Amino acid sequence: MKEVGYWWNDKSIELVEIDGEVYALYGWNGEEYGNCWKCTGEFLTDASEEEYTLKPVYKEVAEDEWEIVNYEVTRN
Repeated sequence: MKEVGYWWNDKSIELVEIDGEVYALYGWNGEEYGNCWKCTGEFLTDASEEEYTLKPVYKEVAEDEWEIVNYEVTRN
């Protein structure tokens, strides 16, 4: 998992690369992002018609301190 940047017309939507695909993180409900899409095109400005759910996978880095190390991706 690698942070890529932000969606071209909404800087509050983060982009992450997972297994060679770039996803827009959208629709956070407190546990997962439920309305994500794949970003395509030369400058990642095209959105897939399919939606995905991305659930963070955490790793404990210190006592009571966690970081996201990956996302579980499910097609909706």
